[in-house]
Amino acid sequence: MSGRTRWSAVFKPAGQNSLTTYLAPNLIYYSVWMTGFPLFFYKFMESSVVVIAGSLVWAFAMIGFAALLSKIGIRLKL
Repeated sequence: MSGRTRWSAVFKPAGQNSLTTYLAPNLIYYSVWMTGFPLFFYKFMESSVVVIAGSLVWAFAMIGFAALLSKIGIRLKL
């Protein structure tokens, strides 16, 4: 059974820190937006493949960011 669920281990930090994973992207998104750095250029591309790939990269980056915050002891709880 563990062989079938091993692929989902990458999503474990998001499940364990769901509030952090939900709120952290907003902080980063607005911080980047205020600086004017074109990090989210993929959202304005005409190719749907580029938009989907960019969104997947962003989602996995946010899971990694939540894992990093958890590792250094920052967790948001209700």
